[in-house]
Amino acid sequence: LSLSTAMHAVSQIFARNLHRKTACVSALWINPEADDSWREAQASCENLRLLCQDRGTFSALKLAGANVEFAAFPSPGQHKYDWIILNLPRQKDLLGMLLACAAGLLASNGSLWLAGENKAGIKSADKFLRLHFRQVKKLDKARHCVLYEAREPLSSAPFEPASFRTSWTLECGHKALQAISYPGVFAHGRLDAGTAMLLRVLADMELHGDVLDFASGAGVIGACIGAQQPQARVTLLDSNALALRACAETLASNALTGTVTASDGLTELSGSFDFIVSNPPIHMGIKTDSQLSIRLLEAVHEYIRPGGALILVANVHLPYEKWLMKTFKRCTQKTSDNHYKVILADR
Repeated sequence: LSLSTAMHAVSQIFARNLHRKTACVSALWINPEADDSWREAQASCENLRLLCQDRGTFSALKLAGANVEFAAFPSPGQHKYDWIILNLPRQKDLLGMLLACAAGLLASNGSLWLAGENKAGIKSADKFLRLHFRQVKKLDKARHCVLYEAREPLSSAPFEPASFRTSWTLECGHKALQAISYPGVFAHGRLDAGTAMLLRVLADMELHGDVLDFASGAGVIGACIGAQQPQARVTLLDSNALALRACAETLASNALTGTVTASDGLTELSGSFDFIVSNPPIHMGIKTDSQLSIRLLEAVHEYIRPGGALILVANVHLPYEKWLMKTFKRCTQKTSDNHYKVILADR
C-alpha cells in the first residue's frame, strides 16, 4: 500500500477545520487514512503521533516519514494528549473501545475529534461519544461526512484493554480450546459458520511441515491445527494489530506454540509453506472487494512448496475455482452448503 495522492473525504473534513487548532503541544491520531492529511495536522501541533491498527496503512505512512506506530493500542506515554483525532471505524464495538482508550489518554482540557462518512454510520456516533465525554458538539459536516468534537472525559482512569477482551470455548475435535478476541477482529467473540466448516474439513486431513494460517483473525484456525496436529509448525498472519494480539493470547491461553506475523497481505511474508489455510478477507472497510481475494490468490501460489496445497473456505457464489485454476494444477471442492464451500487447491 502506498499513500494516496487524493485525500480521502474524511481527511478533507479534518483538514478544513485545522484552523481551529491554534495551541497544541501533543496530539495522537488513531487510524488515519493512507494519504497526506497527517502532514497538515502536524503543522498544527508540535508533536503528532499516529497509531495504525492496519499494517498496510502503517507501512505507507512510515515510508512517507510519519511518526507512526503499528499496535493494537497506543503505547502509554508520560503525558496525556491535548488533541486526539479518531477516524470512525466500521464496527460499533470497536468505536466504543477506541473512545474508552482515547478518553483515558486525553488531558482534562484536551479535545477529541471524531469524523466519518455518513454511509459508515457517523450520524449515530453522538450517543457513543456521550458515554465517554461530558461535552459533545458537531463541528462540521461536508463531503458526506460529519466531524464531532468531544471534551471533558467522564473518567480519568487508565484504559484497560482486558476489559474489552472476550474469550469463548472453541471445540476442536475432542479438544476444547479458549479463543481470545477483541472488538475489530473478524467474527469477534464467536466461531463464524465459514470457519466452522473449514475446521470440520481440516479435522479429517493430515497436515505436516510448515502451515500458514493466512488472514488469521483471532487465530482460531491456527490454534486448532496446533492442538490437533502437533507435528505441524504453525504461522499465523494478519494485517490487523488487534487480530495479532488476539492470536498471541489465543495461543498462550492454550499453551500452544506458533509464529505470529504482521503483514499487509503477503508483502512481508518470507519463506514457503507446505500448506496455506485461510478464510480469506473480502472486505475493505465498508466495501466488499472480490478483487482483493483474486490478487491474494494469484500471489499465494508462490509461497506453497511443490506437492503442497491451499485449503480455503469461501462464499459459495464466488468463483474461486476459476481463479485458482489459473495457477494451481488441481482444484477440489471438499464440502459445501447454501452459503459456503471449502476448496483444496494442489500445487
